[in-house]
Amino acid sequence: MKDDQKVTQVRKTVKCLNSIINKLHSNLNNRKIKNKTVLLYVFCVLVPVLVTNIVVIGNILGASSKERKENIDNIANSVAHDISSSLENAVYVTYDIYAGKSIRNFLDTNYKNDIEYFRAYNGVFENYIFYASSKHLISDITLYSDNKSMINGGRFYRIDTIQNQNWYKEFVKANVDLLIYPYYNDSIYINHTNRMLSVIRKLNYIEFSNIEKIVKLDLNYGKISEAIDSSAFDTTVYVCYQNKIIFSNDPSDKGIKKDYEDISKIANMKIQNKKSYSIYGFDFDIYLKDYRYDYTSILVNKFWLIIGLFLADAIIPAIMLTLFSSSITKRILMLGKYMKMIKGEQFDLIPTTEGKDEIGELLDDYNLMATRMKNLIEYEYKSKLEQQELHLARQQAELQALYSQINPHFIFNVLESIRMHSVIKCEYETSHMVESLAKLMRKSAQWGSDLITIEQELEFTKDYLSLQKYRFGDGFNYKFRIQENCNNYLIPSLVLVTFVENSCVHGFNREGHFGTIFVKVYEENFYLFIEIEDTGIGMDEEQVRSLEKSLNEASIDSLQNSASLGMLNACVRLKKYCGNQVKITIESEEHEGTCVIIAILLENLRRK
Repeated sequence: MKDDQKVTQVRKTVKCLNSIINKLHSNLNNRKIKNKTVLLYVFCVLVPVLVTNIVVIGNILGASSKERKENIDNIANSVAHDISSSLENAVYVTYDIYAGKSIRNFLDTNYKNDIEYFRAYNGVFENYIFYASSKHLISDITLYSDNKSMINGGRFYRIDTIQNQNWYKEFVKANVDLLIYPYYNDSIYINHTNRMLSVIRKLNYIEFSNIEKIVKLDLNYGKISEAIDSSAFDTTVYVCYQNKIIFSNDPSDKGIKKDYEDISKIANMKIQNKKSYSIYGFDFDIYLKDYRYDYTSILVNKFWLIIGLFLADAIIPAIMLTLFSSSITKRILMLGKYMKMIKGEQFDLIPTTEGKDEIGELLDDYNLMATRMKNLIEYEYKSKLEQQELHLARQQAELQALYSQINPHFIFNVLESIRMHSVIKCEYETSHMVESLAKLMRKSAQWGSDLITIEQELEFTKDYLSLQKYRFGDGFNYKFRIQENCNNYLIPSLVLVTFVENSCVHGFNREGHFGTIFVKVYEENFYLFIEIEDTGIGMDEEQVRSLEKSLNEASIDSLQNSASLGMLNACVRLKKYCGNQVKITIESEEHEGTCVIIAILLENLRRK
């Protein structure tokens, strides 16, 4: 009995697990691959990494309670090393400048004029820039000489310009070749500080010279302060010279733009250690207080290590998963894009099918399918087109046979006789109409090619409109506005007159409603525009959109089942001649009129 209960319980558990797994599968199947990758990263990478780092931090905090390695003497020595290394670098630069013969000659030479001085100045300026840019703890380098022919400027000055400055007075008073001197300059500041620490050195003590020369190097006070603050950790440090605090990381310090504070400030403080140091005759003391040892400081010291490990564990998998996801989704989306194009009967091939995996094979199969479908459709289309061309050729042959049965000259002679009789009877209007009709028929008989110039087509149109004016009377008018440079463009014959005829037939099909037809031909923005506008009865919006769509989508097949056979025929011939680079726009308002605009790309037209 108990065994049966256990089996039943196991089955329920398995059933429950299967139900949960099926729900998870269903949920995942409804999510995009990109979202699935994010879930995989969160649960399989990010969460384990966070747990691991929490354990590591706990171990660091546990081990830090046993570590007592921090020593306040090491902090003082580190601060002293920062100051000493900065001063040593500056002193080495003065050695290099002293050894530079070109700079020494530049400061000693007596220049005859300003041009000679500036030529010499340009010769040594690059050498100075080298030192100024190569020593990042040096803010400024200035050289001074008692040479009266020098011009003050750049980094070279005469000594008479600094004789009243305190630092120069102290240097003269000390009577040494090298002086390290901290002071406060309230007139200018360098690198956003008025506090100065300078190395001043004579340059004329090796070889005899009557001209006094010195170099002054201003150290980067802010950089040294940052180095001291970095070396001090959580300890408060005071670096003192004589009776001044020249460096301090005390938050209560007045700031690097204020004068040095007096050493009396630390007289009543609880100082934990004091150390004295000396370098090149510069004696300074270091005072330390507020040194403490806690777990937080240990954790801070390990902060970047922890961050580095976390980033290494989190970012590298994220990058790899992103690459995997992109490898899959990018190609699938591209395949979907081209599959949608097939719905629009565009059989473009995917330009790249990189990869030999299952998706790469799928892309290859798509290209093969698209190629076969395109070839099949083109084969069917060509067969149908050939049949249509044969049908048109047969019709043309039949028409030609009919035309050959009529002698055009006989008709022309008859029309000329009618015109002459009208003239004799003073029926000049009838005579003019017969003459226009004769011209129309003569031109129809003479054109041996389907292409004519716009000028010829316009003449034919004018003859047609003159006949229509005879029909409608004085209530009907027409106007032409043609750019002269458009006359020699070739277009299929009877295109313009077909649209003009449509305006006459449909635009003025209401009794007593006549108006004006405007024909305009011009070039603009690399297109040839032909506009046929009438002031007829117009059309509603639905008729306009329907007619515009049928004209722009005109094809040989549409000729067989359309009421607008003339305009469709003209559109088909235009597209055939211009490589489908023809756009037709219709603007119309009911009871106001209609405007048909034909736009043809100029590069597809030829001139006579």
